[in-house]
This record gives sequence, C-alpha cells and structure tokens, in this order.
Amino acid sequence: MAAAWTAAAAVTGLWLLLLLALAAATRNPDVEAGPATANLAPHSPAVVDLITGGWRLCDEAASATLLDLAARGVVGVEEIGPELSLVRLRGEPGGLRPYERLVYDHVRALAVDGVVATGALAEGSRDLGRWWKSFRRKVIAEAREQGLSRARWSRAHAALLTVAAALPAAAIGIAANISDKDHEAGIGAAVVSFAGLLALMGRLNGERGTAEGARAAAHWLGVRAHLGTTGRFAEQPAASVTIWGRHLAYAAALGLAPRAVTSLPVSTPADDSRAWSDYGGMWHVVHVRYPSRLLWGRSPGSVVVRGLAAGWFAGFFAWMLLVAASAFDVWPRGLVVPAALLVGLAVAGPPILFALSDLTGPVTVEGQIVRLRRFRDGGKGGDNARWTYWCAIDEGGAREVRAMCLGGDMWEPLREGDRVRAAAGRRTGWIRRIEVIEGSRLRNAASYDDTGEHLVDAPENLGEVPVLPDPAPLRSTDQTRPYRHRRNE
Repeated sequence: MAAAWTAAAAVTGLWLLLLLALAAATRNPDVEAGPATANLAPHSPAVVDLITGGWRLCDEAASATLLDLAARGVVGVEEIGPELSLVRLRGEPGGLRPYERLVYDHVRALAVDGVVATGALAEGSRDLGRWWKSFRRKVIAEAREQGLSRARWSRAHAALLTVAAALPAAAIGIAANISDKDHEAGIGAAVVSFAGLLALMGRLNGERGTAEGARAAAHWLGVRAHLGTTGRFAEQPAASVTIWGRHLAYAAALGLAPRAVTSLPVSTPADDSRAWSDYGGMWHVVHVRYPSRLLWGRSPGSVVVRGLAAGWFAGFFAWMLLVAASAFDVWPRGLVVPAALLVGLAVAGPPILFALSDLTGPVTVEGQIVRLRRFRDGGKGGDNARWTYWCAIDEGGAREVRAMCLGGDMWEPLREGDRVRAAAGRRTGWIRRIEVIEGSRLRNAASYDDTGEHLVDAPENLGEVPVLPDPAPLRSTDQTRPYRHRRNE
C-alpha cells in the first residue's frame, strides 16, 4: 500500500517537473526599457497596454482606447464643471479596429442625443464579464497579427502535458484502489487527480511575448520614461485630451494618467450606491441607499406580523420586569398588566399603522429606474437561496433615493433605464404594482460584435490552448466574469 502511494507521488513529481520545465522554457522574454523618446510607434494604446503589462491586459486599456478615439476626433470629451464631463459622439466613424468599435458602440448605446456623462460609462445592461473578454480577445488578435504576442504553449505543449498527466492520475487511482478495495475508489481518484493536474496546467498558462514584442515593449517603456518626466499626466483630466492628443491616451495605457482613466469607467462595474441618470433632461448623479430591512422593504402583511411579534415580545419582557418590580414594592401590582399592554401597543402600533396606511393609500412613484439589484437574504444557497429584490427610482426631484423592494416576478422583466409608474408604500418601501411607461434604450445594448477575427484560442488565461479545437465559439451564454490585472508600479 505504501509502495503504491510512493510510486504515485514520484510519478506526480515528475509530471510537475515537466510542467515547470515547460513554463520556464516558455516564459516571457526579458524587457529592458529603451532610451527615453517621444516617438510614438504605430501600435494602438490597447496593444501597448498589453505588451508593457507583462502580456496581461490591464483595466486602463478600455479607457485608453476611448481617449485615443477622442484624440482622433471620433468622439469629444468636454469638461462642463468640477463634477460633470461629457463624451460627445461626432458622426458615424469608419475604419475602427474591432475593439475600438466595441468601446464606441458602448458609448453610443448610453448616449442621449449623442451625449453621455463620463461617469455614466459604467452604466448599461451589458454583461461586463463577456464584454471584457471580447475586448481582450480582440486586442490579443491584433497583437498576434503584428507578431508581438503568441500563445504561451503550442498545441504540442498542451497535448504533451495532457497525455503525461494521465500517468500520475492512473498511479493515484491504482493506489487509491489498493487502499480501499471495498469501495473501488480508484476511478474517482484518477478522474479527480487528472482534472486537478489539468487545472494547474491551465493556471500556469498565458499569453507570452515574442522577440519583436519585447523590442516593441522596450521602445514603449522608453516612451513611458519620457512622458513621465514631461507631461504631468497624473493630474490631467480626460478633457485635456484636446490639448495633449494621443499622448494622453498612451500615458493612460502606460499607467501614467490615473485621473483620466478613473473618470472614464468603461471597464468598471457600476457602483451599487452611486448611479447616473438623465431623467429630466440633464445628466446627474443619484445616490442610492438600501435601508435596513427591519421593516423597510417588506410587504404590508409582513410588517403587520413583525409589528405584532415585536409588540408581544416587548409587552412580555415589560410584564416580567414589572412583576419583579412589584415584588419589591417598586411598582403597583394593579398596574403591571396595563403597563405591559401599553408597552406592547407602543411597539406594535407604529409598524401596523404604517402598513395599514400604505395598504389603503399607496402613492404613485413615477420616474426612471437607476438601480436594480438583488441581494441574498438568508437561505442555504443554490435552489434554497432567498433573495431581496431592490429597485431605485429617480423621480427627478432629489439627489438621494431610497431603494424599495418588490417581488421577484415583477423585478425580473425590469431593466435599468426603464421609465416606470409604480404603486408603492412610502413608509414600508414596498412596491405593489409597477408598469413600464417607456422601455430603456439600453435593453438592446447588450448585443455587440462578438464574432469574427477576435475569436482566438485565448480563454481566461490569455494564451490558453485547448488540446482539440472547440466545435463552436462561446456565445451569449458565456457568463464568465472578467479576469483583469493591475500593473504594480
């Protein structure tokens, strides 16, 4: 038995040595920064972000792409005030790269009369994970076409590691079967081991640079050194692209313009508590609060039950305290029950009155949905999970909105940006009925170019290569979240 496990460990160790040897042989080339220069090579900011970030695409690539579009006159960025900047579309562009078209289409989907607030670029109904994966693959496709990048492992490498992984998996299966003959655990152990080794192989995989890519990266690091000493780009807002032109876009791609990148949250998830709305005709920020659900956000019936329960417990504990007090002649015995009843009524009364008021006289709330969220509310997870469904409606009269709750069946068909009319309780925060007056222009914005030359063998770990080609590319069912990297400076 011990010999079998020793043999399995030895075979597994040999496979790990093979994996590490291939990883070392296919590592990225060393890149040393070239001399400081102001010459911009003919690579896009997104490609520059890829090759100077260790062949990992960083968050700022999408923002840098938008800045580049602004520098080339495809869009305009205007600073209206200290808290408001706008992106303005300038006609239908032609000749955009696939990933530039992806960014432009996102801006166009959000724009009202050709204008969108920069802070609102995080809004929209797109699946951000799928959007980011599509953007990343398009950038990688161009880098490979230019000879700057390639998959870390060839198909031969992947096949070798996969076939070799079968040996330690079989050895582990045999050892497990010898150790536990009664339950025949060998097959299960072999399958699990094989899957684990392949997962480890995938984790070490990635995009790697070519010799030409290393030379290009060295040049751009020289550009970075020049821009870092001459431009003060860290202080520049996105609107300063009208002054700095493409230099600001490349500074953003090289990690030198954090203020401009932060103000253009193209690849950033929308903030749950801070939304942008154009309801009323002008873009503005709406702060969304999600109150405690002690009573808020519950149906009137639930509020009544909770009020009665709270009143009963309050009255019961008051009665116990008063009985003890009366035993020491601190409280009159004849007033114990009346006082306990009074405490119970005082606790139960307000919630019940609030619920009855909302039940008999709900108010009409009309405006634009700025946030639709659902949060887990207890349960064991999976099919038994319970959710709280929140809906924040901007009525145009306040810059702070309390999100209200509603049933999941009403919540599901709604979309952010819908203009709705709802019957709701102001005191309990429960929406009884809701109807869509005007559908959100974002309802169809989730569709974007997800086919074409960008479909390269580059799943989560950028250069990952399957042993056999996929029969069909991933489509809209792919819900993988983005795998992003930040540059450590």
